[in-house]
Amino acid sequence: MARYRESRLILLLLTLIVGAIIGTVIGEALRDYVPIFSRSASMGISPTTIHIGTIISFTFGITLRLNLATAVGLIIAVWLFYRL
Repeated sequence: MARYRESRLILLLLTLIVGAIIGTVIGEALRDYVPIFSRSASMGISPTTIHIGTIISFTFGITLRLNLATAVGLIIAVWLFYRL
């Protein structure tokens, strides 16, 4: 039973990620034709570089940019997840 619940949660997360990506791509493609899609909100951690000696350096950063099409994509993804 726990394995089923865990696999269902992973499937939900993947569905949300795919829905957000598809919504964002559609929003970016239509932003010149539908002006409301050009507005977005960004949040995240700015890239930071960590140097370890002179051999290794890591750069870490993440930014989440949401627009209306992303939200619509997420809503459709959740609807499809529970529908199927």
